[in-house]
Amino acid sequence: MPLKLTLRRHEKILIGNAVLQNGEAKSEFVVLNHVPVLREKDMMSEAEADTVAKKIYFTILNMYVSPEQERSFHKFYFLLLKQLMVMPLGDEGLDLMMETSEHIIAGDHYKALKSCRKLIEFEAEVLSHGE
Repeated sequence: MPLKLTLRRHEKILIGNAVLQNGEAKSEFVVLNHVPVLREKDMMSEAEADTVAKKIYFTILNMYVSPEQERSFHKFYFLLLKQLMVMPLGDEGLDLMMETSEHIIAGDHYKALKSCRKLIEFEAEVLSHGE
């Protein structure tokens, strides 16, 4: 199914393994084949992954953009999940971890990234309350 995208001025986007930057004007285009696509707002560098949930996000991101190497990231993903499980996240946090993992198992890494964003927000809330 084609994916129609509209990019703002100077917005960056990852398509496949290429990072593209839009020019001066807003532009629209259509991706006709199935490749990883990430907008700039969904990208995260390794340096930005400074919490356990963000490290999980970064790991899923690598699975998404390098599907041929996905299995090599599984061990690290599960080690990070174990670290997150010892935090006092309660049922809501566990549900978010399950939801994220289910998307990975289903092969839908884009949805796993979206779910993990919720987990990052939840982790930040828990850490800010010192729970």
